[in-house]
Amino acid sequence: MFRRVFAVAAAACAALPSAVFAQSASCVNPQPIGLGDTSFSNLVGYDEQAVRSDAGFGEDVIYRTGWFAFTPDVTARYMFGLCGANDDTKIALGVGCPSDPFTAWQTLGYNDDTCAMGSGTGLWASKLYPGNSGLSLNGELLAGHTYLIAVGGFAPSTTPIHGALSVEMIPAPINPCASTVVATIGANTLPMSAAAPTLSTQCGGVLSDMYFTNYMRFTAPYTGEFIASSCAQATDTMIAVLAACGDGSTVIACNDDACGAASRATFSASAGQTVYIGVGLHAASALPPATLSIALEEAAPPVDPCAAIVPVGLGANAVALNAAMPSLVIPTVPPESVYKVNYVSFTAPQAGVYRVANCTNSDFDSWIFVATQCNSTNAVIAVNDDGCGVLGGPSRLQFFCEAGETRVIGIGAWSSIDPLPPATVLSLTFLAPPADRCAPTNIISGVVGANTVPMSIAYRSLDLTGYCDPGPAGSDAIACARIIRFTAAVSGDYTVGNCGDTDPNGTGAVDARIAVLTDCGNPASVVACNDDGCTAGAAPYTARLVFTAVAGQTYYIAAGGFDETVTGPLHVTIEEPAPPLKPADINRDGRIDGADLALLLSNFGGTGTGDIDRSGHVDGGDLGLLLNAWGS
Repeated sequence: MFRRVFAVAAAACAALPSAVFAQSASCVNPQPIGLGDTSFSNLVGYDEQAVRSDAGFGEDVIYRTGWFAFTPDVTARYMFGLCGANDDTKIALGVGCPSDPFTAWQTLGYNDDTCAMGSGTGLWASKLYPGNSGLSLNGELLAGHTYLIAVGGFAPSTTPIHGALSVEMIPAPINPCASTVVATIGANTLPMSAAAPTLSTQCGGVLSDMYFTNYMRFTAPYTGEFIASSCAQATDTMIAVLAACGDGSTVIACNDDACGAASRATFSASAGQTVYIGVGLHAASALPPATLSIALEEAAPPVDPCAAIVPVGLGANAVALNAAMPSLVIPTVPPESVYKVNYVSFTAPQAGVYRVANCTNSDFDSWIFVATQCNSTNAVIAVNDDGCGVLGGPSRLQFFCEAGETRVIGIGAWSSIDPLPPATVLSLTFLAPPADRCAPTNIISGVVGANTVPMSIAYRSLDLTGYCDPGPAGSDAIACARIIRFTAAVSGDYTVGNCGDTDPNGTGAVDARIAVLTDCGNPASVVACNDDGCTAGAAPYTARLVFTAVAGQTYYIAAGGFDETVTGPLHVTIEEPAPPLKPADINRDGRIDGADLALLLSNFGGTGTGDIDRSGHVDGGDLGLLLNAWGS
């Protein structure tokens, strides 16, 4: 971890005497202090001192300045406070004395107005710590090195300052996710550490920082909506509910100031789902209490969203919506929550591609998804937001169904705070029958080099179960499988893959699977298959395999997706073996004999196999070259 350390020059240290001096206006006679509180009282005759930083506040003046010296025993971050002083104060920390009071002193930290004075509640007293205003004292102070502290008033008219200068060591940052508190329904005590890091996350559509964030983990005992709140105390907090501890990009719900300065967040969770509830402070200038009481309660009695699913059919369907339904987390990247999800079912009258939409409800900011089961995160096969072309509006998607197959369609709100309309209109349309991947018009003619493979959900999955395992994740099927027909010109090892494809938006557009067959569409004829061979399980999840081909034999390369979210197009490259040392050795078995002659004659007048001179045609010139090399 990078550590910013405030070091002290040897000359600066040498200027400080080792004896204990009385508090003084002179920088060379500072009063030594240690951890804890040191009482002081500046005098009327103390000089002003100009202070400066090349970053932060620029230049300012501290009036009737008293000087202190602090030598830490431990390298760490520290806090220096004048909270409770009698009047409006300023404080600065640095090394090395200025040449005179009118020469600006280069500082490491400066603050004005962070904490309250003793005579009132105004934030006019001063404190230095990581994150303070002015010039933040973020770095560590080195053990054994001496630092100078200037303490004084805000203005020439300020009363001479007296009070206590407090010094505290700030613990090193911790990993609050290493030992999260287990939360249950009811009141939970959450220990708060000032060494916990800041969490940055989207809260109400705005990127926000939660300071000193500590975590509880909660496993939902059933599917429903829950409320996490810090409303039992007045501490100015923020609450975020996350799918992954400490990862602000996985936010499910977030709130600031729902109950005064305290917070309350409502979130949905499925039975057995674990979420992490982060609680932090709104302001970096505050310090957390030792503990906070965090209440977890049911937002409403649990509702079974699958108890009365209404069937829908082709055409327009009026669907009543119940706002009491629980939400569902969709496993997109990052995960998205669909709020107040209502479900309907659809049974396909024939096999093919269907479209579901609620585009007529232009003012309904909705999500739509299609799944194989009701209220199951892992059963979602297609999802859409704003597919009707209106930003913040209705949704539309396509999906494939076999004849007589039933799909569950979920429709819900984009936001947890937006009201759900009492009803919506779901339109279901049949778009196209299944496409025959092996029909001559649908087969792609493969060539050595790049081959473009358009994707369409009209093509059924190619199920390799029992014949070939593409990889450790998911099923053994290639979704939306297209066929590239390829005839090997030479024998040897061929490489096939879409490693050059990219997926900048992280949508799974090129998450490919590839297989090689000897019989079009027949999984029993599979030669090789692969998933993620280019990337070893990392994005963009492109595929690559190597197979051994025989010259003149035709192979069928199936290219498709890990699932139906693949949109492509895929750019599948076929690489043939390096040219042989003996060009006339057509089958590359090391001998030029009758087997090579048979291959050449079987393709005489054609292209590819037997084109020894690479003229583009198999003709007499190639035959002459083969006969001249016969037996070699």
